[in-house]
Amino acid sequence: MVIPYGSQDITESDISSVADVLRSKYITQGQMVVNFEKDLCDFTNAKHSSVVNSCTAALHIACLSLGVGKDDLVWTSPISFVASANCAVYCGATVDFVDIDIDTGLMSTSALSKKLKIANNNNKLPSVVIPVHFSGQSCDMKKIYSLSKEYGFKIIEDAAHALGGEYDGDPIGCCKYSDITVFSFHPVKMITTGEGGALMCNNKKLKNSIDLFRSHGITRNKNNFISKNIKPEWYYEQIDLGFNYRMTDIQALF
Repeated sequence: MVIPYGSQDITESDISSVADVLRSKYITQGQMVVNFEKDLCDFTNAKHSSVVNSCTAALHIACLSLGVGKDDLVWTSPISFVASANCAVYCGATVDFVDIDIDTGLMSTSALSKKLKIANNNNKLPSVVIPVHFSGQSCDMKKIYSLSKEYGFKIIEDAAHALGGEYDGDPIGCCKYSDITVFSFHPVKMITTGEGGALMCNNKKLKNSIDLFRSHGITRNKNNFISKNIKPEWYYEQIDLGFNYRMTDIQALF
């Protein structure tokens, strides 16, 4: 017998909404995705949102958008799902772990501070730190942010468990103390799209990079074209190597 560790709540209204999308002109890359992204921004107070087909995809392109590559170090928590570390490995980076606070299960800021001092002396500082908001609790983001300014690393908040949570009076996902926050919409999370994830940020340039990686590295923005000749309206360019990490309208309407 399999004992489930979570159960989604799908209503008749949800089912009806799926049918409406299936009857519409767009079942992917349509208005439902745009609406969902706006709702996430309104809910978290972040300036930008990009929804994707999983939180693993969100973590991967978060690392890519922050420039993580084969010579980089990425630190995260040992108490998390494998994707929190795998996202850096996908980029060719080396992963290491910061010990947790035994009382909370969250990344210990004292352990992080000590580890950074040693790494600084050895010229092996991380380029990115990924604190994990385990079980919806927020890490001490003020302290982690302060350390990022001292040691020069970027921050990705893994908030897969934490949509709807707050930190110091602000919604988790507002990116006040991070470069990017990622959410999960797996069926055992607070809301579900079947599978799915999102990236939140407050930097327009970062948002553009995220959206490129999400959809094959393709752009229709004329300002980003390599070729500057006048082009027809249907024209697009691939300006980077991206992925098909898009979310469908069927998922986004949930």
